[in-house]
Amino acid sequence: MKKTLLLLSLCLLLAACSSDEPDTPATPARRTVLVYMVATNSLGANERDQQDLDEMDRAVTAGGLNGCRWLVYRVAPGEQNPTLFEIKKNKHGTAVHEVLEVYPSTQCASVTAERMSEVIADARRYAPAQDYGLVLWSHATGWAPSLTTKAAAPRRVFGEDNGATMPLHVLAGAIPQGVFSWIYADVCYMGAVEVAYQLRDRCRYFVGYPTEIPARGMPYDVTLPMLCAQQAQLAEACRATFDHYNAQSGNDRTFTAAVVDCAQLDALAALCRRIHADDTERPSLAGMQCYNLNGYHFLYDFVQYTQACATTEQAAELQALYNKVVLYKVATRTVFNRILIDTDRFSGLSTYVPGTSPDVNEDYYVTLDWAKAIATPVQ
Repeated sequence: MKKTLLLLSLCLLLAACSSDEPDTPATPARRTVLVYMVATNSLGANERDQQDLDEMDRAVTAGGLNGCRWLVYRVAPGEQNPTLFEIKKNKHGTAVHEVLEVYPSTQCASVTAERMSEVIADARRYAPAQDYGLVLWSHATGWAPSLTTKAAAPRRVFGEDNGATMPLHVLAGAIPQGVFSWIYADVCYMGAVEVAYQLRDRCRYFVGYPTEIPARGMPYDVTLPMLCAQQAQLAEACRATFDHYNAQSGNDRTFTAAVVDCAQLDALAALCRRIHADDTERPSLAGMQCYNLNGYHFLYDFVQYTQACATTEQAAELQALYNKVVLYKVATRTVFNRILIDTDRFSGLSTYVPGTSPDVNEDYYVTLDWAKAIATPVQ
């Protein structure tokens, strides 16, 4: 049904073909990184995918793989078929793209569990490794179907493939357990406790951004070697991305991120269940850090909101545990010059405040693992 090509000796530069055939390692690599790139949207229309691929090429040419294999699944405007390819060096030391698999061009397939599961299985078959990492690349709205607080048709959650999207539970269901050591969501709004908790058994470490970020995402020419280091340097990749954007001016001086240890999340949920057990009313949200743009308010700083619901003893317990959950966090002072970030109180993760976004968001929130685990009453 899907397989039309097997390990072609076709090495592609980004702009042209090459006759040089890279050697395929016979033994499992130390790590295989899969970038799942859904660009059939405004990102692809503005060639953000091509810009990031150029950055990856530069890093590979400079020797950034360090014994790892770097695979990209890409669906983009104007491309006849989605393709899984590997970026590697040829014998001349230049980055080339070796096509591994070509998939049917079924519209919107790239945001289905079937396609993502298929691509992950293919990546493991073509590039077996001792360790795996996954980079999510596209548009996203975290767990929320809509970034408004009104009853609106869903916009997107993860991915946007010709208008279709991938709800969080579908994303989690498409990723097999016990495969990926880490997932790096190089997309907007995925730095939410609800997202990390839904993916807690899909990876040990999760990286997400609680706000919108510039469309360029990570500077892969800088971060690729960090993700391919002996031990994947997730915090360093976040810091390098922060440094890249913090050196910009105006709207481009925007970046927020957190690295989460998913092994600690069940303990965090149990504590939050105790904190919220006696909720009788929502605490005042006045002055509390909110991460939504465009005037809609329902994604608040996780620690600030939860401590406002807690007793003094619970608040101290929360902070101590949270220091084990979030291993690294970083933020610029503003987000697109429209949100001021209190970096001293920035926790790295957002959370939903029940009752602040009724209808489509509220209806979906209550189905999430986090909402069930903490049993937050809806006011």
